[in-house]
Amino acid sequence: MAKPKNVDEYIAGTEGSFAHPVLTEIRRIVHETAPDIKETIKWGTPSFEYKGLMMSMVSFKKFAAVWFHKGALFNDPGNLLEASSEETKSMRKYIIPTLDDLNEEGLRSLILEAIEKQESGEQVKGYNTNEKWKHSELLFEALEKDPAAREKFEEFAPYKQKEFIEHIETARQDATKQRRLENDLELIRKGIGLHDKYR
Repeated sequence: MAKPKNVDEYIAGTEGSFAHPVLTEIRRIVHETAPDIKETIKWGTPSFEYKGLMMSMVSFKKFAAVWFHKGALFNDPGNLLEASSEETKSMRKYIIPTLDDLNEEGLRSLILEAIEKQESGEQVKGYNTNEKWKHSELLFEALEKDPAAREKFEEFAPYKQKEFIEHIETARQDATKQRRLENDLELIRKGIGLHDKYR
């Protein structure tokens, strides 16, 4: 599927699959629960912004998932969220295999928690330390959603992987991190190292 320009195009690209009704329903619930939320495309997938990047949704081969960028801070009374790995400090995902598995009440609760954390400005403790330069959660999650890019990234020598991680994580502003991430992903998909043009 070509890189979508907007959320409509992304969802249209899943027509005929299990993901189409799931994504359509997630989108409806998001907008009903948070009317002030803004749609955008980040890393080629539908994302939702409210006082910064708040959540996103993506279709995989066997399930759809909703990602909450500060999910580790949530109470999550329905126990719907999970981390992708032990290294995932902040993001959490809600996996939805089929439309019948979608817990609407639970999803609405998670969206409201996400809004609360965006408004408070709260961050996961320890997430803003230099330790994160050894790992970029933003890059890791983006690569998980883009298997082709992840394969290319894993082919890079460790020092080249580190260059991408530091480039993203040393940015002071979230908006700068997002911009760097999107630019770096374009290079990664082409198999080009961050500083290859200077070597």
